[in-house]
Amino acid sequence: MFASSNVTGVVENAVKANNVGDVGEAKKGRMVLTALLVSVLVMILLNIVVGPFLWNNVLKSLVPGIRTARWYDTLALAVLAALIIPH
Repeated sequence: MFASSNVTGVVENAVKANNVGDVGEAKKGRMVLTALLVSVLVMILLNIVVGPFLWNNVLKSLVPGIRTARWYDTLALAVLAALIIPH
């Protein structure tokens, strides 16, 4: 996922660009914020669709003690990993 500092920087730049008088710069800031939101949404959807499939078909066959995962299990694991592992 995205590092929180990158997301914070993009949001701060979008807010600054929205408050600026130049229309072109404001549009550029909104475009960057929209691109960030769309990419986060795509990553979440990929995790919801592909995550349980990989967990249940690949990892479960490699490690016999692992139980079946649902979509929210893999999504929570991805959020936890993004919070713990520094970027």
